[in-house]
Amino acid sequence: MKDGIPLVYWTFRTAWTALHFLVVLTAAILLLWLYLRGGDGNRALGSALHDLLDVQRAVARAIPWPWRA
Repeated sequence: MKDGIPLVYWTFRTAWTALHFLVVLTAAILLLWLYLRGGDGNRALGSALHDLLDVQRAVARAIPWPWRA
Protein backbone atom coordinates (compact mmCIF):
# COMPACT_ATOMS: atom_id res chain seq x y z
CA MET A 1 0.00 0.00 0.00
CA LYS A 2 1.14 3.46 -0.86
CA ASP A 3 -0.59 6.35 0.91
CA GLY A 4 -3.33 3.95 2.00
CA ILE A 5 -4.17 2.97 -1.60
CA PRO A 6 -3.80 -0.69 -2.67
CA LEU A 7 -0.95 -1.69 -4.98
CA VAL A 8 -3.39 -2.97 -7.61
CA TYR A 9 -4.63 0.59 -8.14
CA TRP A 10 -1.13 1.92 -8.76
CA THR A 11 -0.36 -0.98 -11.09
CA PHE A 12 -3.54 -0.35 -13.11
CA ARG A 13 -2.90 3.38 -13.17
CA THR A 14 0.66 2.93 -14.41
CA ALA A 15 -0.41 0.42 -17.08
CA TRP A 16 -3.27 2.67 -18.22
CA THR A 17 -0.95 5.69 -18.43
CA ALA A 18 1.60 3.73 -20.46
CA LEU A 19 -1.11 2.42 -22.82
CA HIS A 20 -2.54 5.91 -23.29
CA PHE A 21 0.93 7.31 -24.01
CA LEU A 22 1.56 4.61 -26.63
CA VAL A 23 -1.79 5.24 -28.34
CA VAL A 24 -1.19 8.99 -28.51
CA LEU A 25 2.39 8.50 -29.71
CA THR A 26 1.23 6.06 -32.41
CA ALA A 27 -1.46 8.48 -33.60
CA ALA A 28 1.04 11.35 -33.72
CA ILE A 29 3.53 9.29 -35.72
CA LEU A 30 0.79 8.18 -38.12
CA LEU A 31 -0.42 11.74 -38.68
CA LEU A 32 3.13 12.98 -39.20
CA TRP A 33 3.78 10.18 -41.70
CA LEU A 34 0.56 10.96 -43.58
CA TYR A 35 1.40 14.67 -43.62
CA LEU A 36 4.89 14.07 -44.98
CA ARG A 37 3.49 11.64 -47.53
CA GLY A 38 1.39 14.22 -49.31
CA GLY A 39 -0.77 16.34 -47.06
CA ASP A 40 -3.27 13.63 -46.09
CA GLY A 41 -2.39 14.28 -42.45
CA ASN A 42 -4.23 17.61 -42.51
CA ARG A 43 -7.46 15.96 -43.59
CA ALA A 44 -7.01 13.05 -41.18
CA LEU A 45 -6.36 15.40 -38.26
CA GLY A 46 -9.33 17.60 -39.13
CA SER A 47 -11.60 14.59 -39.42
CA ALA A 48 -10.30 13.09 -36.15
CA LEU A 49 -10.84 16.37 -34.28
CA HIS A 50 -14.36 16.68 -35.68
CA ASP A 51 -15.18 13.11 -34.60
CA LEU A 52 -13.64 13.68 -31.17
CA LEU A 53 -15.78 16.78 -30.63
CA ASP A 54 -18.89 14.80 -31.65
CA VAL A 55 -18.04 12.15 -29.05
CA GLN A 56 -17.39 14.83 -26.45
CA ARG A 57 -20.80 16.41 -27.09
CA ALA A 58 -22.55 13.02 -26.93
CA VAL A 59 -20.89 12.15 -23.62
CA ALA A 60 -21.63 15.60 -22.20
CA ARG A 61 -25.33 15.15 -23.03
CA ALA A 62 -25.43 11.58 -21.67
CA ILE A 63 -23.93 12.30 -18.25
CA PRO A 64 -26.09 14.38 -15.92
CA TRP A 65 -23.85 16.84 -14.12
CA PRO A 66 -24.71 17.42 -10.46
CA TRP A 67 -24.68 21.22 -10.74
CA ARG A 68 -27.36 21.30 -13.41
CA ALA A 69 -30.86 22.02 -12.17
